[in-house]
Amino acid sequence: MQITSSEDGKLDKRLEMLIDQFERDVAPYDRLSRIAAITTSAGVVTSIVLSMLILPSSYTLYVGVGGILASIVLTKLPILYADHKKHEISTHKYKPVTGVCMCDLYQYRTHLRKMEMATTTVERIRHNKLANYYKHQMGL
Repeated sequence: MQITSSEDGKLDKRLEMLIDQFERDVAPYDRLSRIAAITTSAGVVTSIVLSMLILPSSYTLYVGVGGILASIVLTKLPILYADHKKHEISTHKYKPVTGVCMCDLYQYRTHLRKMEMATTTVERIRHNKLANYYKHQMGL
């Protein structure tokens, strides 16, 4: 399958539609990742505040640090699960059609769009390098 339709970095219309479909397919997992990320900061703050308010003893530091580590680890698990499921969808449903991982193709398109919208040369260069990285990851 042809990834770019010309030298200007535009994607084929069919690939654009496949990436849009991929975004819809992984939307529940993206939502789970966002919720877990928000829960991480809420868990850290709660661990600190509760350990200082409820346990004014010599173990306050240990409880606070333990709560922080537990909230980070426990919220990292749903993020890892969501990433695994997104990659599984990409591998089983889309890779046979496109020949490349949709995760990389999605990132490639994202950086192409950001490169077009960049207002400074430095931003364009950065997104160009990232787009080239994902293009290389796809083996193109």
